[in-house]
Amino acid sequence: MRLNGITFTLNDMVDSAKIISDKVRGVAAEKRFTQQQVADSLGISRTSVVDRFNGRIPFTAPEVFALAIAMEVPVSRFFPEKAGA
Repeated sequence: MRLNGITFTLNDMVDSAKIISDKVRGVAAEKRFTQQQVADSLGISRTSVVDRFNGRIPFTAPEVFALAIAMEVPVSRFFPEKAGA
């Protein structure tokens, strides 16, 4: 698939979702957020958070934004770093 001159595949999107999940889990641990606190911040069940942490369900953009606010971190903390950055 090509978007704005950038070619990407389904695997790229799956890999990105996994990276975001890993980043969210890492920041949550750093900020000492329990799975229940993450769930409460998102208005979802704890088991839904587990599904997201395990990569079975991707985090949505609004969820990532809500977590950035709840955890008091820049939203960029949840995304892969740019190469060479």
